[in-house]
Amino acid sequence: MDGTRYTFDVAGLYNGVFVMEDRQTGSVWTHYDGKVLIGPLTGTGIEMEIQLMVHTTWGDWLEQYPESVVLDWYDEYADRYRKVTPGTGGLGPQFQETILNWDDRLEQNELVLGVDAGDATRAYVIAELPVERSVISDELGGEPVVVFAEGGSGFGIALSPVVDGNELLFSATSEGWFSEDGTRWDASGAAISGPLAGTTLEFITSFVTEWYGWAAYHPDTTIYGEP
Repeated sequence: MDGTRYTFDVAGLYNGVFVMEDRQTGSVWTHYDGKVLIGPLTGTGIEMEIQLMVHTTWGDWLEQYPESVVLDWYDEYADRYRKVTPGTGGLGPQFQETILNWDDRLEQNELVLGVDAGDATRAYVIAELPVERSVISDELGGEPVVVFAEGGSGFGIALSPVVDGNELLFSATSEGWFSEDGTRWDASGAAISGPLAGTTLEFITSFVTEWYGWAAYHPDTTIYGEP
C-alpha cells in the first residue's frame, strides 16, 4: 500500500475474527475488511484492497488449472494441522466476548456469501442456493449485481453484469455460466469462449464467510430473500 509492502503477525481477536499487527509500524489491522483499527497508521486512510478469491472444490480447480501445485505436508508441524469444517460448530467464549454486534436472524456459523456494493451489504445464504450452478440477478446499493453460485460446493461470487455500458443477462448450466449472447464465463467472471471472450466482469467485493463475522462487521446488512 502506497509503495510499502507490509508483513503481519496474528495480534488477537476483534468482532470474533482475528486481527493482524504489521511489523513495519505496529498498527493493528482487520483481515476482514483490510482497515486499520489502532496504531500509527490510524486515520491515514490506508487500507487493503480486497482481492477476488474463488471458493471452490479441488476437482473443479484442477480441471481449470491442471498444472497446479499443492503445499506439502510438513511433519514438524503435524501437531498444528487440524480438520476445519466451515459453517459448523459454535463459537468459544474467547470469540464471543469480542463481538460488538450480535445478529440472531441466522445461526452464528451459517455460511453466507457476503456482498458489499455501493453503500449497502447483503448476505446470500449458501444452504438456500441450488446445489448445481446458478445465477442470481440482483440490485444492491443502486448497482446491478449478478451472483454466480454453486451451493453444493459452497461457492459464490458477486460481479457486475455491465460490459461496455450494457447490462447482460445470465443463466447457468452444468457447463458453466452464460450470458444471453452465448458467451461462456468461468467462476472468476472471465469470458472463456463466445463473442465476449477475453472480457472479465468487474469484481464486486464478496466472499464466503460465517454469518457471525459478516453481521458483526456489517450490522446493517440485509439477507437475500427477506423483506
